[in-house]
Amino acid sequence: MLEGRDREIRDLLGLIDAARSHRSSAVLLRGGAGIGKSALLTHVAQQVEPPAQVLWADGTQSEVRLPFAGLHQLLHLLLPALELVPDRQADALRGAFGMNASSAEPLLVGLAVLALLTRAARQAPVLVVVDDAHWMDEESAAALAFAARRLRSARVAMVFAVCDEETLPVPVSGARELRLGPLPTALARRLLDQHAPRAAPSVYKRLLTEAEGNPLALAELPAALSDEQLTGAQALPDQLPLSERVRQIFCRRAAAYGFPLLLAAAERDGELRTLLNAADDADTAMDVLNGAAEAGLITVRGERVSFSHPLVRSATYQAAAPSRRRAAHRALAGALDQEDDRRVWHLAACATPPDDTVARLLAGLADRTRRSGGVASAVRALRRAAALSSIPAATARWLVEAAECAWAAAEPAQAQALLAEAELLERTTELQARVACVRGTMLHAGSAPALACDTLLHSARLARSHAPQLAEECLLLAARAAWGASHPAKLTEIAGLLALLPLEKTTDRSQRLDQLRSMGDVGRGEEPAGEPAVRCSPPSDGWAPTLGLGPVVWPPVFLPYLMGDGEAGLDAQRRSVDALRASGASGALPVALTSLVAAQLVTGRWAEGAALGEQALTLAAETGQSIAACHLQALLACMAAAQGDSARCHELAEASLAVSMPRRAASAAAIARWAQGLDALSSLRPRQAVGPLSEVTAPGGTAEHFMLSRLVIPDLVEALVRVGQRDRAGAALLQFEERAAPQLSPSLRAAWHRCKALLAPAEKAGHHFADALAAPCVSGFETGRTHLLYGQWLRRHHEIKSARHHLHQAVEHFRMMRATPWTQQAHTELRAAGVLDATPPTSGQDLTPRELQIARYAAQGLTNKDIGSRLFLSPRTVGYHLYRIYPKLNITSRRQLPARLPNSSTSPDRGHGQLPDPSTSDVPTAR
Repeated sequence: MLEGRDREIRDLLGLIDAARSHRSSAVLLRGGAGIGKSALLTHVAQQVEPPAQVLWADGTQSEVRLPFAGLHQLLHLLLPALELVPDRQADALRGAFGMNASSAEPLLVGLAVLALLTRAARQAPVLVVVDDAHWMDEESAAALAFAARRLRSARVAMVFAVCDEETLPVPVSGARELRLGPLPTALARRLLDQHAPRAAPSVYKRLLTEAEGNPLALAELPAALSDEQLTGAQALPDQLPLSERVRQIFCRRAAAYGFPLLLAAAERDGELRTLLNAADDADTAMDVLNGAAEAGLITVRGERVSFSHPLVRSATYQAAAPSRRRAAHRALAGALDQEDDRRVWHLAACATPPDDTVARLLAGLADRTRRSGGVASAVRALRRAAALSSIPAATARWLVEAAECAWAAAEPAQAQALLAEAELLERTTELQARVACVRGTMLHAGSAPALACDTLLHSARLARSHAPQLAEECLLLAARAAWGASHPAKLTEIAGLLALLPLEKTTDRSQRLDQLRSMGDVGRGEEPAGEPAVRCSPPSDGWAPTLGLGPVVWPPVFLPYLMGDGEAGLDAQRRSVDALRASGASGALPVALTSLVAAQLVTGRWAEGAALGEQALTLAAETGQSIAACHLQALLACMAAAQGDSARCHELAEASLAVSMPRRAASAAAIARWAQGLDALSSLRPRQAVGPLSEVTAPGGTAEHFMLSRLVIPDLVEALVRVGQRDRAGAALLQFEERAAPQLSPSLRAAWHRCKALLAPAEKAGHHFADALAAPCVSGFETGRTHLLYGQWLRRHHEIKSARHHLHQAVEHFRMMRATPWTQQAHTELRAAGVLDATPPTSGQDLTPRELQIARYAAQGLTNKDIGSRLFLSPRTVGYHLYRIYPKLNITSRRQLPARLPNSSTSPDRGHGQLPDPSTSDVPTAR
């Protein structure tokens, strides 16, 4: 089946159906080169069922000056029937075909063609197909046009296929035009998948862009690339290499427009003024470009010149001899200002190695481009600089810088190849340190955390004397890897190395050093050193990175929350992610977003967390960042568990564990097990929750993590209490108190009081529940769980009025968090407390997570363009979502959004908001 052409197939097959009903017709099938006209006609011809017959001819450029060559190809099967055609007509057609010496008078030839087609159609319908009809000789075209105008009720259908901007040698009067356009994006992707299954994401995207839905290009472009280019290990050239077939098809008309068109191809859709200044004669060049525009090769709009198709540009460029290409670039460089970056690119294109002057210009260009967010362009500039340089040390340095940029631009395979190339040139300590740092950064995102930690420590030791800032960044990223591997001893070692670096002692550095030492103490089971206030309430700026290699190196997932700085840490992480986006460092985003999504999970920003997590997961999968991916899968599994999507939770958690367990990524495994336990609690299966939660908290557990157990123990205590294992629950609470000091941590205090309430005697439980609600809590979900447990306890102790209040509060919190199973639990308790209608009024409840996220941004006053840039959506898509949002909220404008969204705060990250602290309201509590 020819995919994506259903409408055209039906249309052309309909011609045969019409012919069967004695309605003759003609169609002019028009489309660009390689767009699939021949494939479409072949498919249609194969679908024609006997006894209908197909007559086929192909126009050929080599036969365009041979009279009647096309007609002979079309009618040779019908020639035996000439015996039944009037003699003068038959003789004229025989003369046209060289079968006798008769004169081929046009009128008689046309009548003979008409007679042959009419007689054939009396026996069965006839489909006449002329492919590449613009290359048919004029005499044949005239005879067919003559016959087409006179067939009328004969059972004949005619299809003439021509390329865009071409015409039939003789127009066919009354022929209807059928346009064949590019394949839709989804089908173009499917075709490219067949021909480039191993293409790296960036290469895939480039091929898709250059092909513009052209089936021939989608099939042939991948074949022209080397394996290294296809997999992303080697950068693609500015002009994609073309197969001979594609080059012939796309540049066959370009040769007539000479050097001016080559200038346009070398400038890649540039300014008209630049092209004219670069030409030898501006007036002549303008005439040539106008001719190319009339031929459909280019378009000139104002001061901009652009090619009709990227492959026309590539074919024009590649058809020129290398010396002509260099001459074009040299002329363009001379036509541009000294400060214009395009001048540097053209100088680089016409330079021959070695050329250290141009190499230095390229390195400077790369630095400017990198700082302005063009990391992908910086890779190209640095690679070319390295190729032109005659100094091995400079070459190696630029290759490593190119590797850094390639990693940031989500090109890990290319980064690895660049590092390997650099190592062959130089083995200095400085270079080895930089290579190890970049390699460790990539390992941190895509390999075993322990290996990443060791690689980064090696880099730091090499760099600490001559590049202490690089050493500091490597040590912090090594600490993050050690956290991921649950190796607290490494954290102590890293803290010692950090303390010895010859760097200014700033507040931020002192804060991070204290945090590392504290984590090392916790891992050894010791009381953390330092003042609790310092450990638990770091300044918010301390969470933002100060160096610039790529990913946010600090903090590890959940650390700000565990140290009591959830809100400020979240804000700093969001700023860091925004900075990465602005810099174009998409390759660093999965690692940075892992920390941000983790913070959104524990602070209740689930709508944005889920959206960002899915985006980051896609990017991580595309770039081979498997460790970042398994963390993101585990975090998304937690959200799915709390919101009642057990199937999704199971799928994500198992996928995470399949990677994290063999690679000993303990932090990801711990989060995945936490998700499994939370899913069991959500669906009232506490006995099944105990197992996975214990794997995180028990010494020697398969997912044990020395810090993340603090997050998991409260859920384990609840599960154990629900199944009647109060002794084990008490032991878990004691472990919580000894290792986490929850009474000192604002983030853990509420959960600690809730656990104590579950285990306390009746006369003390109520006070602990009240203390839990009075403690600061940034998560509406956690607050809702406290209300639910408190309401259950009050109902069992016959405090019905107070129980109803807390259960209603639980419902409202869970509903706003879309925690469906927990909402149902609260409803069940309300019914048990005598509330017949336990369903609260809705407020934006029907919005999807994406719609709620967009609505919150819009309520903040952001434009559609601003919202789209944050969520990787087009402004039009944002507008479409708002169009669906307004009726759901019963509003008509953006100004009404703040009042209709759940929670008066319009922050898109506030997972649906916080309610006023119920502990301060006038509500009876347990005596």
